[in-house]
Amino acid sequence: MSGLERREPTPEKVEAAPKPEKSTNRLLPSALTHAIGPWLHAYHNTVAGIKAFTQCIKLADVYGDGDYKLIVADADRRLKMYKGSTLLSEQAILGVPVALCVFYSDSVRPRTPSIAVASGPSIYIYRNMRPYYKFTLPPLDVVSDEVKLWAQLAKCEVDIIGAVHQLNTLRSQGAQLSQRSRGFLAIDDMEQQAEFVSRYMDDPLVEQTTITCMATLNKSMDEKDAVGCLVIGTEAGQVYVLDQQGANITTKAYLPSTPVDIVVNGLFDVEYRLIVSCRNGSVYTVKNGELLKSVIELESPACALLQMDKSIIVACMDRKITSFHLKGKKNWSMTMAQDIVAMEALNLRRTKNSKGILIALRKGEVLLYNEKIKITSFHLDSLLTAMVFGQYGREEASLVLVHKSGALTLKILQRNADLEGTSTASGPPPEQDIPLNVPKKTKLYVEQTQRERDHAVEMHRHFQRDLCKLRLTTVRSYVKVIRDGQGPVSYATGASIRLNAKVQGIGPLFKVQLQLQNSGAKFAADVPIVLHYDHGLYRIRQSLLQIPLLLPGVQYAYTIDVENISDTGAADSIYIFVCGKDSCVPLVSAVVNMPLSDIVVRG
Repeated sequence: MSGLERREPTPEKVEAAPKPEKSTNRLLPSALTHAIGPWLHAYHNTVAGIKAFTQCIKLADVYGDGDYKLIVADADRRLKMYKGSTLLSEQAILGVPVALCVFYSDSVRPRTPSIAVASGPSIYIYRNMRPYYKFTLPPLDVVSDEVKLWAQLAKCEVDIIGAVHQLNTLRSQGAQLSQRSRGFLAIDDMEQQAEFVSRYMDDPLVEQTTITCMATLNKSMDEKDAVGCLVIGTEAGQVYVLDQQGANITTKAYLPSTPVDIVVNGLFDVEYRLIVSCRNGSVYTVKNGELLKSVIELESPACALLQMDKSIIVACMDRKITSFHLKGKKNWSMTMAQDIVAMEALNLRRTKNSKGILIALRKGEVLLYNEKIKITSFHLDSLLTAMVFGQYGREEASLVLVHKSGALTLKILQRNADLEGTSTASGPPPEQDIPLNVPKKTKLYVEQTQRERDHAVEMHRHFQRDLCKLRLTTVRSYVKVIRDGQGPVSYATGASIRLNAKVQGIGPLFKVQLQLQNSGAKFAADVPIVLHYDHGLYRIRQSLLQIPLLLPGVQYAYTIDVENISDTGAADSIYIFVCGKDSCVPLVSAVVNMPLSDIVVRG
């Protein structure tokens, strides 16, 4: 970076500090013309000519004087610094930037940060807006067979056709070829392939990866100006954590896909988590340098990533914003009307800690949400490409917007803005805030709950004992029904026989109606029915019935005539037994309680 030059700001370009007795410490007091909801319009420059995305713009206290400035890593390879509405300085970048980070590499006073710009495989670090250091990622490992093949090509030990065949064989075997080999295989013309080989035959085969995203992780203190480390994601699916100077790699982690965005949580010396969204539509978590097994699968690739408290908020390309817990459980989701460009966290510590989510949509709409509740929104007349929220100048709540046309817009949040908005479209109904008319707890209730607390273990043991006794009694009764036939249904044979009996008449002649049904799957043949009664009270002509066949599902009805021969009309019970061939124990039995009989007077 020795070729970079620093442009010193001229005295006439530096704005004078406002007078304390007349200023309200606003960013641009003279430019605050009107307000859109809680937002005050501060500045708009249509000819700023900025070409940058959200990853390449930051707000930082560059000189440690408490005056925050806007740092932009422009796609035109220029590092720009704005103070207020003025371009204060500009530096050259040796490559197209992909990410910009601000971190503190030491604890020297005054606290001046370092500015890291990632471009290709290198990170360019600036101090006081001057080139300070360059860090380059280590090269990737190349397959030994591929290195040997290019060495043979350099010595003319193998021809072009044989080299193409060997490279295709390596690729079919799953080997990751270098960029040189992939470019060589992409050429179809033999002469162009020979020219390609002659161009690179004397150069060593080195595979270099590129940086895709970058973030800052505090080292040992959770302060705004604490010493931090750079966290880098590469095209090869690697995540590196550098030391505080940005000169050496301290921790490595490997992901299944290429990282797109990184957010950090925790401290490097204590415990930290790296939440990484990748191109395969998944969000991975790296804890203390180790990749966790918990993976968040998204419906579409992520375009923005945010971490607030214990939640991970992901914006996807299908216009959906979803909130997850750190462990992967889904909290809520909502869908936007337009494509999502950027997403920023709003944290204010003025009178109370206010938090929200700022969402910038493609067609110029900027929305503020408190979780799923919409607080406010405003619309701009052009397409947006980048957004950043934070302290600008001496104003804590500033919003910087970059348009696709290159315009720059600054807005300020009013100090008395109410961000505790409510929404009738979503959220809980207002009726839930009305307290229920719950009666007061009586003394007996309090004593009962206290007794349950004191004897919880003993009560639970008694409950389990009684439950076991109930189960045992139920099983014993069921076994008795099956074995003894003392019930309306018997399962002793292959057939299941059901017996119902009822009595008709007022005496002395009665009719006993029997209903037999085989509810099983097999038939029963030659089933005897025996009646047991007091012969001094009743006379039955046929006390033994022989049932020839009981088909499954068919109901059979039989009638038995019973005569009461007692002079007093006394009554007793008649026992009916359905017997089996192979056992002396009845299959099923029934008890008919006979009514009192009318007395017949004989003359």
